[in-house]
Amino acid sequence: MAVSQVNMEEMIREYGKEEVVRLMKVIMENNVMMLKLQKQILELQVAAKEKKRRQEDREQRRREHEERREEEEQRR
Repeated sequence: MAVSQVNMEEMIREYGKEEVVRLMKVIMENNVMMLKLQKQILELQVAAKEKKRRQEDREQRRREHEERREEEEQRR
C-alpha cells in the first residue's frame, strides 16, 4: 500500500516527523521481509513440483519395467 503525500503530511502533523520516519522504516523492513518470504515460498513450490515430477518419472519407469518383465515371462 502506497502512502500518498497527503497521508504523509497528515501523519507528520499528528505523530511528528521522527515517529513517521520510524514507522516508515518499520514498514519498509516489513516489506523487505515479505518479499524474502514470498521468494522462499516460490522456491519451495518449485522444489516440491520438481520432487513430484521426479517421483512420477520413477513410478512410470517402474511400471514400464514391470510391464516388460511380465511380457518376457509370458513369452516363456
